[in-house]
Amino acid sequence: MGKGIGLILACSLLLPSAVAPAQAQGKAAMTLTAETPWVVWPQQPEAVRRALADVKADWCKVFGRLPVVLAKPPKSHTGPLVYLGLTGDWPKDLVAKPLTGAESFVLRAAKDAGGRKALVAAGADARGAIYAAYALSEEILGVDPWYYWVDKEPIRRTRIDVAAGLNKRFGPPTFTYRGWFINDEDLLAGFAPDPLGENIISMVMWDRIYETILRLRGNMVVPGTFTFPDERCWALAARRGLALNMHHIQVVGLNTYRWPKGVPFSYTTHPKIMERHWQTCIDTLKDYEVVWTVGYRGKHDRPFWADQKHLPTAKARGELISRVIARQVAMIRKAQPKAAIISNLWVEGAGLYRQGHLKLPDGVIAVWPDGGTGSIRDSGQVKAGQGIYYHTAMVNGWANQLTEIVPAGRIYNQVGRFIRAGATSYFLVNVSDVRPVPLSTDCAMRMVWNAAPYINKTDDQNQDAFLADWSRRQFGPDMAARVAAVYKRYFYIPYMRQRRMGENGLASQLILIDRGAAGLIKAAKPLGKNVLTSCRASLKFSSDGRKLLAALLADAEPLAAKVPAGRKNFYQAHVLTPIQIHLHYLSMMESYCRSLEAYGAGDKAQAIAHAEAALHAGDELLASMAKAEYGKWSGWYRGEMFVGVDSSRDIARKLLALLRGRTPPVVRPRSRYPELYQYQNPFLKNFPLLYPAGR
Repeated sequence: MGKGIGLILACSLLLPSAVAPAQAQGKAAMTLTAETPWVVWPQQPEAVRRALADVKADWCKVFGRLPVVLAKPPKSHTGPLVYLGLTGDWPKDLVAKPLTGAESFVLRAAKDAGGRKALVAAGADARGAIYAAYALSEEILGVDPWYYWVDKEPIRRTRIDVAAGLNKRFGPPTFTYRGWFINDEDLLAGFAPDPLGENIISMVMWDRIYETILRLRGNMVVPGTFTFPDERCWALAARRGLALNMHHIQVVGLNTYRWPKGVPFSYTTHPKIMERHWQTCIDTLKDYEVVWTVGYRGKHDRPFWADQKHLPTAKARGELISRVIARQVAMIRKAQPKAAIISNLWVEGAGLYRQGHLKLPDGVIAVWPDGGTGSIRDSGQVKAGQGIYYHTAMVNGWANQLTEIVPAGRIYNQVGRFIRAGATSYFLVNVSDVRPVPLSTDCAMRMVWNAAPYINKTDDQNQDAFLADWSRRQFGPDMAARVAAVYKRYFYIPYMRQRRMGENGLASQLILIDRGAAGLIKAAKPLGKNVLTSCRASLKFSSDGRKLLAALLADAEPLAAKVPAGRKNFYQAHVLTPIQIHLHYLSMMESYCRSLEAYGAGDKAQAIAHAEAALHAGDELLASMAKAEYGKWSGWYRGEMFVGVDSSRDIARKLLALLRGRTPPVVRPRSRYPELYQYQNPFLKNFPLLYPAGR
């Protein structure tokens, strides 16, 4: 991003985030109204212009009209002004002390050269300017950074008072790079498909995602699971002012998931093929700011030796990966000599690195991953200069895709370890479809921007303070304590907290039970010892969990009536629906297991009754999800495939048909990545790009 003094804004007092911006305490320096002019020099970087367009929209939401925007302050005007933009002849007069550190910014009350009142919101560079603009929206206009995802619009106002003496400085950030990975995006793809069929989701939705990252002071994105590097979502992210990054499969931007059939996939035997494709990706992205990912893995999320069997030892495998990385780094450095480069030590990478078999060239950042639920797998070996690949959502047959399960205390503990070790070069959080996990993601993004408020407190202190603050921001001060208590009990459900299990794990457990039992029932055979033993263990697990979730729901539901009217929908979507999803999954599993027990005991009538109860729980599960599909979110779960809620319900449908001696019902086929990324099929002849080279 470009250097220079950024955004100057004449507005109101910087306040902690709240339901509405509070009035200035004490003497007011100025009062803002819809008529307060903005001053913006015409020449601005595109990323700054885009951020200012968002702030204009925010201003309109609050005051009811778009701002008056001028190129220079009018001599006849004596009231307050709003100065915006990266360039201008006034920053040297309005910034009292030079800003130091990338992405830093300041908010201060001042007077301009004409003696008019102004609020200075200036950045050390373009991103600092962007962050200052969004800080104005959040702290002064009352626009929540998550406004789109949490259904929270600011309160309409006729005036906002600015307190005298305001002078607050921000940055530089704790982590150098801070970004999101939009991964396994089935909900987003089904909800907001690209009408042109050339992106996994629409460009409008991508723009909302990028805006949210920037509002949270992030600066990086991995745009999708298996996108090609010339798909428009990459270019839009760069134009928004974000650095581009790749995940642990798509190293150097190469979409190996779409590797052409019949083409050798081996750096050992056909290095030139891979190098040619890497070079194409580098050439495609070289004009952008990129945090390059290097490594060597298989065609999907698996080690390379799943596709190549000729290197049987860890030492040989580590040596090959090291050689590949060295070559990738040399190619990248030729195009971008000073580019940031990371190596994500996902799964096999962490083991090889700990054992000393994987060597990284100087300047390459080692990034330690968590296991999908927030516990980082560095085994205490973290060192200064390294980074983190984190998850607040994950599809892995165990964790979460539809609900929150990563508690704030775990985030403070794990990210805090790295901060204390000086491992603050890089932080990437996998947020999957974004909407289900705003709480945990907000917690992480706040800490990696500025760890100072948290680092000297205990994890429990930080967690309690964050849950109280989040609940206050979302549901108001009167409800904050009670809602925070519900959140805390939810995150302390034993199987979530101790076993790190989310609804993915519940669905997988149900599949495993059915896999052992359905064929035997269809053949009218006894279930056998192993099936019944597994069934009893799952029955106890599901029964114990169901009781805790039922008690929590009984306490959480009455609070809905007391939540402010404009926040009831979000209370349903983010508090009640997640509880209900877990509750009904557990109820379905419990009833399914009771049905198997009754079948094993020869009580067919009871087996049928419990199977009916399992199907009813599946219906309740879908109904609870439908309650979160209000208004603009109609059809949100339309594309759901990775947890497989419909497939889970179909397990109960098939069991009921078998017990009744009927033909199993027709069920929906389980969809996966081929269906999700089928829009790419007409373009595969252009591999490793989506569009023809040179377009």
